[in-house]
Amino acid sequence: AAAPMTPSPSGATPTVQSPADAVAQGQVQKAFANDHGDWDSVFESLSSHHYVQEKYGQMLEDLTDAERKVLQARTLVPLQAAAFAKKPASLLAKRSGVLNGYRDFAEKKNIPWRTDAAQLEQRGVAVWEAERAAKKRKLVMPPYYEACYNGPIHSYNSGNGEWMAAFDAPSAYLLVHLHHYPELSAQAAFDALHEELDRQALEVLAETSPARFVRVLDVGCGVGTSTFSTARSLEQLGRIGSIIGVDLSDYFITVAEHLKQVRSGEFDGTVSIDFMHGDGLDLAPCGFADGTLEMVTVSEVTHEMPKKVSEQLFREVARVLAPGGVLAYLDINQAQVLKDSSPGAIAERIATSNEPYFDQFLELDIAAAMRAAGLEVVKDTWPNHKKYATLESSSLRIMVARKNAALSLDTWMGRWALDRRENWLPWLQCLGVPESAHEAATKAPDFHQYRVTEDGFYMDHQIPGQTLHLRFSSFIDGTWHESPYKKPTTTQFDEEQKEKIAENVTEWKHQWVAFPTCFESTTKEFPFPGKTLVLRRELIGLDTMKYSVQVTSEDGSLAAENCIAYYKKTSTEPPVSVAVELKERFATGLSRSLEWRQEALSKILALAEENMDAISAAQAEDHVSPSAFMGAIMMMKSAVAFYKANLASWVAAQAKDETLPPFLRTEGDWEVVPEPKGVGLVVAPWNAPVLLCLLPLMGMVAAGNLCVLKPSETAKATSRLIAKLITKYFPGREVLVAEGGPEVVVELINTPVDHILFTGGGSIAKKILALAAKHITPVSLELGGKNPCFVDASDAENLALYVAEIVGTKSYFGGQFCQAHDYCLVHEKVFDQFLELLEEKINALGPRRSCQMINAGHAQRIKAMLAGHEKIARPPLPEGEAEDEVPVTVLVCPDLNSELMKEEVFGPLLPIVRVASAAEAIEFVKGRPKPLVTYCYSQDEAAWAAFRDATSSGNLSINAGPQRMQSNLNVGFGGVGDSGFGYSIWGRAAFDDYSHHKAVFTGKKFAGSAWGAAPPPGKGGGKGKETEDAAKK
Repeated sequence: AAAPMTPSPSGATPTVQSPADAVAQGQVQKAFANDHGDWDSVFESLSSHHYVQEKYGQMLEDLTDAERKVLQARTLVPLQAAAFAKKPASLLAKRSGVLNGYRDFAEKKNIPWRTDAAQLEQRGVAVWEAERAAKKRKLVMPPYYEACYNGPIHSYNSGNGEWMAAFDAPSAYLLVHLHHYPELSAQAAFDALHEELDRQALEVLAETSPARFVRVLDVGCGVGTSTFSTARSLEQLGRIGSIIGVDLSDYFITVAEHLKQVRSGEFDGTVSIDFMHGDGLDLAPCGFADGTLEMVTVSEVTHEMPKKVSEQLFREVARVLAPGGVLAYLDINQAQVLKDSSPGAIAERIATSNEPYFDQFLELDIAAAMRAAGLEVVKDTWPNHKKYATLESSSLRIMVARKNAALSLDTWMGRWALDRRENWLPWLQCLGVPESAHEAATKAPDFHQYRVTEDGFYMDHQIPGQTLHLRFSSFIDGTWHESPYKKPTTTQFDEEQKEKIAENVTEWKHQWVAFPTCFESTTKEFPFPGKTLVLRRELIGLDTMKYSVQVTSEDGSLAAENCIAYYKKTSTEPPVSVAVELKERFATGLSRSLEWRQEALSKILALAEENMDAISAAQAEDHVSPSAFMGAIMMMKSAVAFYKANLASWVAAQAKDETLPPFLRTEGDWEVVPEPKGVGLVVAPWNAPVLLCLLPLMGMVAAGNLCVLKPSETAKATSRLIAKLITKYFPGREVLVAEGGPEVVVELINTPVDHILFTGGGSIAKKILALAAKHITPVSLELGGKNPCFVDASDAENLALYVAEIVGTKSYFGGQFCQAHDYCLVHEKVFDQFLELLEEKINALGPRRSCQMINAGHAQRIKAMLAGHEKIARPPLPEGEAEDEVPVTVLVCPDLNSELMKEEVFGPLLPIVRVASAAEAIEFVKGRPKPLVTYCYSQDEAAWAAFRDATSSGNLSINAGPQRMQSNLNVGFGGVGDSGFGYSIWGRAAFDDYSHHKAVFTGKKFAGSAWGAAPPPGKGGGKGKETEDAAKK
C-alpha cells in the first residue's frame, strides 16, 4: 500500500510520510489515516478560482501552514457529512469498523478489551443503574456536551451516555497510548505517561509549595484511569493528600467508583481517591472554592471541546488553584496532527462526530489561553524524550502552568544564585578593586540563602572566589546595629593591600521599601569614611531577585548608582536550621576551653547590666509582672561570680576510688570527666522572659554547650530585644535566638538538639517530651504546679508574716510565678483569724489589688476559674475590672473538685481550705500531683519533719518565701513528677544537668575481661580455690 501523504510546509505539494513519522501516530490517527487523495491540489484549484481570489485572496495568502490545513479540512467536512447522510449505513459501518479495529488490535497487544468489558457488563444493568442513580447529581449539561453525551462521539452511537462506552473505556485509554512506551505493558505504559506528567507538575509545585500534602482535581477523569495513575505517581513521589476525579458522564463516574473498589489493593492509602459527577466548567457546586487546590490535571479533554469552552475551562482551573498551584495538562499534540494527518483524515474525524470540535481544538492557542486565564506556562514538552526527539514528532503534548502567586515573605525563602550583573564597574571602583581584578569580580559566583519575616531576616552569604561565608540575622526595623560585613573589601581582590587596611566595624539598618517584596539596607561609612552604601533587594518574580547598589558621598553626590545584580532561585529549601549551624560550630571544639566559658559568662552578664533599662521597658510593654529587671541582675551577678569561682574545679576530671577487691584489680586510674553535651535549646516562658533565658544560658555555656534560645512569642517586645542583644553580644554566633511559635520549637527539636530545657505548663511539656523521645534527646522540665502552703496554728505575729509573704507574692507577680503559693491549707484554730488578716492585707493594696495579666486571654482563663465562686470571694470582687486585669482575691473553702482546685491557678486567686492538723494537710498534699514547691509555715518542729519525710515535691520551703529558695547556688532547683525534672536554673546542679559525666578508666597495663584476655585467677590473678570462686562470682 502506498505510504500516507502529508503536506509540505508550503501546503502545495504532497510528500511521502516517513516510517518514523508513522510510529508517532496513535490508534485514533491510524484509524482515520486511509488515503484521502490529493486534497492539496483540489484545494489549490478551488482557492485559485478568480471569484475566490477576488473575495478571499489576501486572506488565503496570509494563512500559515497550520491554518491552511484546518481550512482545507473544514471545507471537506460538509461534503463528508453529506455523503454519510446519504449513506447512513456506511457511517455506522465506519464507526463499527473503528471500534472493532481497536478491539482487535488491543487483543494483539495483550489488552483483554472484550473480556474486561464483558466482566463489567456481567454485573447486570440493574446493579449498574442503581449505582448510577446514587452517583448522579442534578446538573445543567453544557450545550457542547450534548454531542458528547447523546451523540456518536468516539464511534459510539450514544457517546459517553451509554454503558458500552463506559465498559470499553478502561481498555481504550490503555490502547491509545501504548505506542509511547512500546517496551512496557499497556498498564505500565499508561502509568509511565502519567507519572511523567505528574513529575513535571510536582517539580514546579515544589518551587512554591514544598509541603508534602497536596490536593488534586482530575477534570474529565472518565472512568478514573488517569486518576488512578496520578494517585500512584503521588505515592511514588512521596506525596500525601487527596485526588478527586470529576466527569460529566454519570456512566463513566459510576464505573470509576466501581474500579476504585476493585483496584484498592494497588495503593497504600496515603492519597485518598474519590469520584464525583460534576461539570469541570463550574466546580463550585462540587465544593471547590477559590484557591483550594494545589494541582489540577486536565488529561485529553480539550480536544473534545469547542475553543471557547477550553478557554473557559482554563479560567475555572485558575479559579480553584491556590496561588502557586499548578495545572498539569496533557492532550493531543496539534503540531504533530497537522504535520502527519491529511485534511481528509481530519475532516473525517469531525464528520463522523468522533471528535466533533476537532478543528476548533487545532486552532486553540493553548499557551495563550492559559496565560489569559492568569496561568504562567512553565513547561511545554512531550513524553518519552528517548523515543521522540522533538515535540513535533510526538502525538502528545505536556504542559505545566502555574497560577501566578502573589509575592510574599515565603517567596524569599530558599537558595539564590547570581544570574548576571549589570553596570557593576562603578561599584567595584568605589570598593577600590584593582582594575586587573575587575573581570573576575564581575563574574564571581555569589550565593544567598534567605529566611525573611515581617521584621527581620536571616542570610547565608557565600562568595567562594573571595572565601567569604557569612551567616547572620538582622532586623528590618530602621534601627542601627552592627553589620557582619567588615570594610573595606579590596583585600579580597588584592593581597598586597591587606597590611594597609584595618577591618573596621560598620553599622547598618534595614527598612521595608515595599512590603513584602522590597527592603533596603543602609550602611554608614562604607566602603570608606564619608560614603554611605544603600543596597536594595527586590523580588521581581517568584524566582527572580533584583539587587541594586548605590553609594552616596557626604556632599550628596553619587559615587555609584544603578549597579544591578540579578539572582535566580535555585531551591525552596530553607536555610540551615540554627541548631544545625550550632552543631557545625560545636564540632570545632571552640566551647570546650575554660577561657571560652568564662568569657561567655561575662558576655551574658554584660548583656543584662548594660541593657537593664531596655529590658525593663520591653517587659513593661509585654505586661510582664514585675517588669523592672534590677533585682534579676543582682541574682545574675551572684550566679556569674559563683560560676567563675568554681568552674575550673567543676570542669576538671574527678578521680574516683577503685571498688574491686585487691586480688581482682589491675593497675590503672578511674576518673569522671564532665563534657559538654553539644547544642542546648532553652524554651523560655512569658512570665520571666529574659531571666529564664539568661539563667539557663549561664548553665549551658558553663558546661561548654552552644545554645539556641527560643523566647516566648507571647512576650513579643522582649523576644525581639533578646534576639537583638544576643546578636550583638555573641557576634560569633555561639548563641542564637529562634523567634516564633510552636512550629519553631518542633523544627528545632527535630534537628535534633542535644539537650532541651522547657519552662512552662504541663500540657505543652508532654508535647515537648513526645517530640524529644523520637530522637532520645534529654530534657529538663520546669513546670510549676499547684504549690500548697500549710499554715499551722501560730501566734498573731507569725500569722501576719505569713499573710504579708503570701499576699505580697501574689500581688508582686500577679500570681504569674511558678513558685507562687497556689492554695493554703489553714489550721482550723487560726482559720478565721488568718482569713481576716488576708482581707485586711488585700484591702490595703488599694489600686494595686488589680493585677494586670500578660494578656486578655490569660486573664479570661483566670476569670473562668473564678466564675461560680463569687459568693466565697474575699474581699468582695470589685466592679469594672479591665479586660486584662484580675484582682487579688481569696476564695474560701471552694469545691475541691472544681477547676480552681485541680488546675494551677497562675494568677492572683488564692483558695484557702480548712484542715484540722498538719497530718490532714499532709494527706491532702499527698493526694494530689507533686508540686514544684510545698510551703510549710509552722513553729512546730514535728510538722517540719512530717512535711519533709511524708510529702514529695520539687522543693520544700519551711518558714520561708520563694526568694529564699532562690538564694543558694549550691542547691539545685527543680521539680518532680508533674512539676518537672532536672536542675536547669543555676549553680553546680545546672552544670551537671547540662554535662555528660563520662567515666574513664586508664589502665597502666592492658586490663582484660574474664571471658577475654584476663589470665585465669590461678595463673597470676590469685591463688587457691577461694580466689577462683571469688573471681567467678
